[in-house]
Amino acid sequence: MKKALLTAALFLLTKLVVSAAVDLGTSTEHTPYDRYMVPVKEVLSSMHGEAASMDKVQAAMREGRAFHYAHTEPYLPAMPQETAARHTGDCKDKALWLMDQIQDPSARFVIGKMTRGAKLSHAWVMWQHEGKWWILDCTMLSKPVAADKVGANEYVPLYSYSRDTAFRHTDKADMTVDVAGKAKGHIASN
Repeated sequence: MKKALLTAALFLLTKLVVSAAVDLGTSTEHTPYDRYMVPVKEVLSSMHGEAASMDKVQAAMREGRAFHYAHTEPYLPAMPQETAARHTGDCKDKALWLMDQIQDPSARFVIGKMTRGAKLSHAWVMWQHEGKWWILDCTMLSKPVAADKVGANEYVPLYSYSRDTAFRHTDKADMTVDVAGKAKGHIASN
């Protein structure tokens, strides 16, 4: 019994130490996804200067989580109005819809891997609230998750986009993408 408790305590301590840092990336002039970011840039440029409340974010996440999942265009997110009208979208559609709903200029649209080494890319939102970063993923979750509480191998950001800046994140593990089995290899940038 003591050995099991000690093992569990060590596991939790290791998880906390490994996951404490949040990779916010460094600004970059270009990303491999730039040509697909027109809808993202439109939503980001429309955001007003008010911070969203946790209640507003949680309500939007519950609503977005209820949308049906359907893979659409491999790299181009649907406009939020289209996602809302259909109540359907894939991860990038839902992430962009969520950003439009919360209208918080601290939000970032993130492209990365759900787990390190995953073949498929994933999209979610990083949001800063009261000095803390949160992962908002209404494709997989119905509640925000503190970014500093996820394991080092979960929600691995590769690129993110804020109102004025694109960011390249430090982890370039397995930059190969396979979007619904349609493409494999590096994404060429324009």
